[in-house]
Amino acid sequence: MSGMSKRLVFSGKPLVVAARPLSCSAISRVWWTPQAITPLTDVPVRMKGKAKKSHVPKVDESILEGHVNVEALKKSMQTAVDALEWQFNRSITVRPTVALLDYVNLVVDGKKKRIKDVAVLTQQKDGFVINCTQQPEMMNSIQEAIESSGLELDAIATGKNTLRVPVPKVTGELRQKLCRMAKEAGHKAKFGIQRVRGNGINDCKRLSGMSFDDIKSFEKQIDLISKLYIERTESLVKTKEKELLG
Repeated sequence: MSGMSKRLVFSGKPLVVAARPLSCSAISRVWWTPQAITPLTDVPVRMKGKAKKSHVPKVDESILEGHVNVEALKKSMQTAVDALEWQFNRSITVRPTVALLDYVNLVVDGKKKRIKDVAVLTQQKDGFVINCTQQPEMMNSIQEAIESSGLELDAIATGKNTLRVPVPKVTGELRQKLCRMAKEAGHKAKFGIQRVRGNGINDCKRLSGMSFDDIKSFEKQIDLISKLYIERTESLVKTKEKELLG
């Protein structure tokens, strides 16, 4: 070691000290005296290999096998996703169908109902036709509910018991309104998935003969499954917003 210097590490930095034999007191002075320590600032630090990616846990359904009905759990979560997709295709669109009228709040005898519960709806090329023959007394209520719905729809009386609703013009304001509806529908779908998740976890807690660690392991897997369906929901909403905003 004669005539050479030796690298040490102090507080995470490479340092240089004299390599000749030192007494205990000298070593103490070198270790604790800042002036005796020189950082190797000119030595490049190289990182070996590529930066590690954060570990994303994966679902392992085998952990739940025999304890949780995984297929029923996934089917219930998928139902929420399918319902959202149906809404996006049928009602929350710049090319609406009569399903758009499901967003009109109609109150009958103090209870919320949909227009199709009290009238017959028909899709036409340039709009919708509402036939109120079965309950003609509801015609005015339906007309008022449509025009105050915020959907930029007009309900025009074309006969004794008939209303016509022209397809609204696609304006920037309408697009923004539909985007808000899409986000709201997405939140409801996620809430439905989280409710299924909560029910699944509660069922796990009621399992007999399971250790605390077993229950926690089941809960983790159910949580991971729910996150997959929530991600699908968020993806649908994001795609729909792009479509609506053109």
